[in-house]
Amino acid sequence: MAVSTLIYNAYRDYSSKRSALLEDPVFHGEGVPVGQREAILLIPGFGSGDWTFNTMSRWLQQIGYRTYVSGINVNVGCPQRKVERMLGRLEEIAKNEGGRIVIVGHSLGGLVGCALARNRPDLVRHVIAIGSPLRDGWQAVSPDVRPALFAIHSFFQKFIEAPQGCGTERCTCDFSEESRGTRLPSSVRFTSIYSRHDGVVDWKFATTENGDCYEVDGLHTDLVVNVEVYRILSNVLAGYPREIVKLRCMAAAAADIKNGKIAATLASADTMTQ
Repeated sequence: MAVSTLIYNAYRDYSSKRSALLEDPVFHGEGVPVGQREAILLIPGFGSGDWTFNTMSRWLQQIGYRTYVSGINVNVGCPQRKVERMLGRLEEIAKNEGGRIVIVGHSLGGLVGCALARNRPDLVRHVIAIGSPLRDGWQAVSPDVRPALFAIHSFFQKFIEAPQGCGTERCTCDFSEESRGTRLPSSVRFTSIYSRHDGVVDWKFATTENGDCYEVDGLHTDLVVNVEVYRILSNVLAGYPREIVKLRCMAAAAADIKNGKIAATLASADTMTQ
């Protein structure tokens, strides 16, 4: 598939998924577990910024959580340097909140979240990665878009004087631990939400035995406005174990089917039974 076609499909799907989300009872807090003002740090994916989490941040606040942005305008450049800068942000949030926090990261943001948790497990209790390539670096990126994304990465590396081999298999920095799928400290819970139709990240590299995995339907860019993701998030954040999360999401999907939202929920009901 040509990159231009992928971009067009991603934009169209994003708009469709966001419209469906805004009309769904889940977005308005119906049948959703209520938070207890726990803190959540949101980290955007490669080439994106904090703005991509505007909709999710608003929703999380509505259902009882406190959200914090990463301070990333455009997520490009050396990931390790971003981790080093964000450690201060993490320490500030944890100090303000008086305890360990949750990190939700999309795509590359999920790996940045893992790196923060690895550095400071005393400040992070849970990392939730959405559409993140959890191992094997660039091999986890779809061959259709890998050359274009690597070209963008290389372009920015020239302007920021990144270390030699940054973002490649030759990289030896601490962040390379994340691209190899190294297990997080046992005190940090890990959750991955992925799609087989992601289009950017190969779904096989978005699953792990080192945490709970949940499958949804959607493209890479729309996962941050995907109602299935929001259903799962609300239950995972409430602390329910995997089997209860599956049952609650299946019940919600069944209710949608009963109310005529068949196309949007059949995939959710199917994947929750796996």
